[in-house]
Amino acid sequence: MPIKVQEYQLLREFKREGAERAAKLLQYQKDAESARSRLRELQTQYEQTFTESVKHGTDATAQLVKIDDDIALQKEVVTRRERDLTLVHQAMPETIISSVEVVEKYKPEYADGIRAEFEDKVNPKLQLARDLILSCIDDHKEYSSAYNDIYREITDLVTANHQAGKTRYIMTQIHPTDSAQVFGATGTISGVRKLLEQVSQYTFGNKPRDYKYIDVVPTTTEKVGK
Repeated sequence: MPIKVQEYQLLREFKREGAERAAKLLQYQKDAESARSRLRELQTQYEQTFTESVKHGTDATAQLVKIDDDIALQKEVVTRRERDLTLVHQAMPETIISSVEVVEKYKPEYADGIRAEFEDKVNPKLQLARDLILSCIDDHKEYSSAYNDIYREITDLVTANHQAGKTRYIMTQIHPTDSAQVFGATGTISGVRKLLEQVSQYTFGNKPRDYKYIDVVPTTTEKVGK
């Protein structure tokens, strides 16, 4: 069943404020990185020009002086950009909503409501499941008691027939409820145990092939007190 997730408003606002703050800082970070990148380019250009002049025996003094001046100026730019970035980090106020507040209010203002909603959904199901299982056991007891007298008469006849020589073998008979196939097992108690074993296995991911999810507890289930 798809669940409509309730939004934690305080967390959403905290993330929005954080995103806005990060966006403001981003431009200063980009400016600083751009300045550093330009400085690296100029330093590479100086090295390449110097290497080429030596390799080919040419005079690149004027060009090297110009690049060196550009490097000096760019270093000043880098210093300013990094200083600005440091200052903006210090000067920019933190988000109005703090991360501590988000955590502190999570349980009382959000999680407790989700927990209550979940409890209201699953507890009636477990209550009904328990009542149904116990009702099956009560049915077993009542059927067993109701047909016990006839079963005893049959078992007495089995013994009498064998003792009188009417039967070669003892024709053992089983009480109808004891031989009943309940949830794929012989007898009610075995059936209940098999059901509980399937429940246990499902918690480990083993889903019964005939399992059908029930979203809401049926309201038509008739309950009769014992």
